[in-house]
Amino acid sequence: MKQKLKKFTEFSKTILPHEANYLKRIIQFTDGEKLQIINLLISNALSKLEFKEYDTTINKRKYSYIKDWIEKKLLYIDVDATIDWLISLKKKILTDAITSAEELEFLQYIIQYKAIEYNFQSLYELAKEYKSYLLVRMRYKDHEIIARFLNNYESAYKKSISIHEKLYAATTEITNQYTLNNNETKHLESWLSEVFNNQDLDGKNRYQAFVLLAFMYTNYNENEKLKSLFDQIDVHFSKGEMYSRRLLSNYYASRVLLHSKQNEFKEAEYYGYLSIRQNNNDTLMYVNNLAAILLRNGNFKRAFELFENYKELYRDVNNYHQKIGFCSYLIRIYAELDKVELAEATAKTFLKKYKNEVLQHRWHHFFTSYINILISREKYDEVLKLSSKFNLIKKEKEHQKKKNYVPNISWSISLSRYMEGKINSEKLFNEIKEPLKCIEPTLNQKQLILKVIDQLSKNLPEAFLKLKSHI
Repeated sequence: MKQKLKKFTEFSKTILPHEANYLKRIIQFTDGEKLQIINLLISNALSKLEFKEYDTTINKRKYSYIKDWIEKKLLYIDVDATIDWLISLKKKILTDAITSAEELEFLQYIIQYKAIEYNFQSLYELAKEYKSYLLVRMRYKDHEIIARFLNNYESAYKKSISIHEKLYAATTEITNQYTLNNNETKHLESWLSEVFNNQDLDGKNRYQAFVLLAFMYTNYNENEKLKSLFDQIDVHFSKGEMYSRRLLSNYYASRVLLHSKQNEFKEAEYYGYLSIRQNNNDTLMYVNNLAAILLRNGNFKRAFELFENYKELYRDVNNYHQKIGFCSYLIRIYAELDKVELAEATAKTFLKKYKNEVLQHRWHHFFTSYINILISREKYDEVLKLSSKFNLIKKEKEHQKKKNYVPNISWSISLSRYMEGKINSEKLFNEIKEPLKCIEPTLNQKQLILKVIDQLSKNLPEAFLKLKSHI
């Protein structure tokens, strides 16, 4: 039997919470049935619990009208759609292919321009190109419109470019802090906050400042500041500012990490599913983040279903950081679903094909999953072969310097050495106790360490249960 309102129902399920909040702000319908439709759509988009069905007795044309109205309103504020339009116009101006209708639309856009918007820099640069285009063709009246715009916004443009360059330098500092852990970036905080909160600046610079602040607070583990920052941009998104689905997906993915760090795993899962509603270049990263949460929540079947839906993307992607992450989680998912042979075969095949990439990008993530499955199958000699071949003990000593270190691989190697008769019980206990001396674990980290201990206790209860007293 054909489902009534199937097309509209599917469309309504794509609406994101912040889109719904924006639509709520701009509703001006007087028609009772149209109001009923849009209000239910908004309620469904904002609900974390149940989805309510739409009234099939209302004329289908009204559903079509609402769908068109929503698409038009969201397109109008979509900063990615605007940049696509500006890039398209620039190409047509540079190749003398712009039509009269397109020129008229652009001139009207310039005439009506009142406040600095998200893509202001790109707009200003396009206007400079168009000014030359008009002058060569002696179109003085149109040239005057563009020249006036350029003159009026010249100081704003110079300021925008200056801030853009400073943000690039700040990006270098903050990402270096994350990757090299070699410098302090706190001196940037107040300036970045000023940029983010300055409503006279273009949205692109303001959003970049937001991203860098979020990155910085993550580096310093300042979760309260991070949550406060997210609450601020939450308001902007709900007003339709700095909006595109790409930016919302990025924001939802960031909230996944925040809620995860605060042990709010149901919230993290909710935002994880929101982050993958829209496909973009970062989708596989968002899928991996969601998989981590689903595994943490014990939703192994849902994690498996998620990965089944994204297997093609995993096969085709050239981002090895995310490709390795996906495979590592896949190994864990298979293990949790008691598909241990498949888990081991998947790890072995992947390592054979992507050995160099694994060592270069995410060796710790991959080998943790691989070694866990070998330990569960009591293949201790295989663990020691991997350790020797890939120099894992030396790599672990370097990895211990990271703030979120969990000695999973280190303990698994020590366990395997004991089980293979390479060390005695006293040496084993000293070895597994050693990594804990350098760790002051966060609550999240402590939970992970205890989980690893419980897992390894299945193989050797006396040693690892004794270790618990040292945490």
